[in-house]
Amino acid sequence: MIQDEIKQAERATFRAAFDIGVWDIMIASVLSMLAFAPLFSDRLGDFWSAAIFVPILAVVYAALWLVKQRLVVPRVGVVRLGSYRQARLRKLSVVLLIVNVVAVVLGAFFALRFEPARGGLAPVMVLSLILLVGFSLAAYFLNIPRYFLYGLLLAVAPFVGEWLWRRGYASHHGFPVVFGTAAAVIAAVGLITLFARLRSLGPLGDGPLAGNDR
Repeated sequence: MIQDEIKQAERATFRAAFDIGVWDIMIASVLSMLAFAPLFSDRLGDFWSAAIFVPILAVVYAALWLVKQRLVVPRVGVVRLGSYRQARLRKLSVVLLIVNVVAVVLGAFFALRFEPARGGLAPVMVLSLILLVGFSLAAYFLNIPRYFLYGLLLAVAPFVGEWLWRRGYASHHGFPVVFGTAAAVIAAVGLITLFARLRSLGPLGDGPLAGNDR
């Protein structure tokens, strides 16, 4: 009974301090790279079309860090992750590493097995599976259910994009359309979550949750 109450208190503190929509906005920023990079690939190539987004993502990360430090920390306080949460994050890191290794192996296999000109659905299926598994694991280990919904949205996106591309409704396998839309939706959810958290935490200096996350 007491252990359950401790876990519930830990989850409440974790959500107040970390589940504030900032991660959602960062995820949306990364997805925007999948939306816009294909549009630049013809001129810049695959590498540079993605590389130009690195400084942009760095600026977004810095802005979100400032938001957390200036608006969230003064209300919540400095929250240190307890052993329970640290263990879950370590498990998440290990599992995601395994998923990424498997993804690289499958990607290399399909790249050698299928010619790009054939436009097979195998790479699309691999991408969808990676996105679904990755976000589902994040939802489980972080106790943030909406990440599973993000995984479902992003798992369907490549198939929708491929369908649009094959019928001539979109270019670049539909990535700009589907991932741009997904990024906009996730960013909107992140902003709504951030404003709701700040409103629920009250004015600056009234942080009742300052302390340790155990």
